[in-house]
Amino acid sequence: MKKKTVRVHRNPDCARCARYARMHQRLDWLDRVEDCVQSPFDRPMRMGEVVVRDLRDDRLHTGADGMALLARQVPAYWPLLPLMALPALRRAIERDVAGDCGDCGDACTL
Repeated sequence: MKKKTVRVHRNPDCARCARYARMHQRLDWLDRVEDCVQSPFDRPMRMGEVVVRDLRDDRLHTGADGMALLARQVPAYWPLLPLMALPALRRAIERDVAGDCGDCGDACTL
């Protein structure tokens, strides 16, 4: 069995996050990504919040940096990596995985 390299932390009640986690698992033919519904913080994760832990050095990565780390582990995502350098896309990713969609907060079902 191959060793996992990243752990994707997500809110266990977020249907969108669960859908993304299933997609990551299907595309992860190198078996590098681990899904986790436990918060890496001393607080619960917000709906839609995603944090990626690099299991090689135990560092947490949030936002676009976390998604880029995840993308580097899944070959199907490699074509997207150059696009992640675009400021507009980085801002969109930051908003998408921060778990804060403005005025609706944790009540949001995303």
